[in-house]
Amino acid sequence: MGMLKMAWRNLWRHRARSFLMMGIVFVGSLVVIVLWGVTEGAFQSMIATHVEVDQGALTVVPGAYREDPAPSHGLSAHALEEVLIAVAAVDGATAAPRLSLHGLVRSPYGATGMAIRGVDPAREQEVTRLEERLHEGRFLQASGEAMLGLRAARSLDVRVGERLVVNAQGEAGARSQAFIVVGIYVAGLTSLDESTVVVPLSEARWLAGVEGATTVAVGLAARADDNRAAAALRQRLDPAIEVLTFDEANPMVAGIIRGNVAEMVMIMIVLALLAGFGVANTVLFSVIERRRELGVMRSLGMSSRRLARVVVAESVFASLLGFAVAAVVGYFLVSYLSYVGISLGPLETVYGEFGMPARLYASLEGWYWGASLIVVVVTGVLAAWYPARRAAGLQPVEAIRDH
Repeated sequence: MGMLKMAWRNLWRHRARSFLMMGIVFVGSLVVIVLWGVTEGAFQSMIATHVEVDQGALTVVPGAYREDPAPSHGLSAHALEEVLIAVAAVDGATAAPRLSLHGLVRSPYGATGMAIRGVDPAREQEVTRLEERLHEGRFLQASGEAMLGLRAARSLDVRVGERLVVNAQGEAGARSQAFIVVGIYVAGLTSLDESTVVVPLSEARWLAGVEGATTVAVGLAARADDNRAAAALRQRLDPAIEVLTFDEANPMVAGIIRGNVAEMVMIMIVLALLAGFGVANTVLFSVIERRRELGVMRSLGMSSRRLARVVVAESVFASLLGFAVAAVVGYFLVSYLSYVGISLGPLETVYGEFGMPARLYASLEGWYWGASLIVVVVTGVLAAWYPARRAAGLQPVEAIRDH
């Protein structure tokens, strides 16, 4: 305890050097905290968009359909019923069957190839929140209704209340069905916004000429363990039916997140090294400048080990104070960015494919706060290691005489 008090007093006896060390740590820590907050917010936004708007927390899909995504390789009516029963047995889980196929969507003003997604309107709203992304109109309620993304609607030049015709090649041959657009949404996913028409499940089945579904989206309760839920479902289902977690269903998005985490870790390490060099140089200069003072301390009986610990403690104190100020400033900056966000601008069209929203909102939640603190403490100790060894190696008589 006496050693810590001495280190604390020494810190404030040489304020210029101490503030310099604190400033170096402050800048590095602030950059890390703000960058991590924005990056973590982007990751959470990407995952939330996919989970809450498109896929649900889990995806149940036949292995045959994953290998060849044809409607005939989907779940039969009997298999679908087994999946719905299995999902109902998982606490807090909900299920939304979908049937997907491709076709030609025509309006009076244009035509384009699009994915056709058949959904059960009631079940879909229990799993996803696409109805919360409506730009205009309402969610599906009855047969003969369709929803489009805003970009797709503009491409086809259609509005709510206007007519679409969907042509598809199903198991029973080519079929056509007319729909009235009742809703236009902005999902935040390029695949949904630009190239998907959402229709009632019964009519998608008629177009495809099959019963059942191609996939089942599963919603879970807040903070539920998706891996545990997936394992529970796998035990209840036929091995030919796969249960995919978010990472398994979205390997590209998961890879992007892992790659960005690795980049952020490298940035943290580089900033820690730069801060460490700055702190080490400052502490070393302090040791050289205070040779006589340190020599007197040794001559009064302070052991070399204890003197080294005092020097290390001074470095750690300065690093902790710099981090504390950075944490306070960073908290307010990240809070502000979590409220107003950062617009992606033209990059929206590039990252929208992966679920990145048009405006990024920072996140105050994350392990990076604790990780940053650990890095700062370790950096402070390592930065003071050589200066502390040099201080410990001082010969009292020579240090006093040289001064």
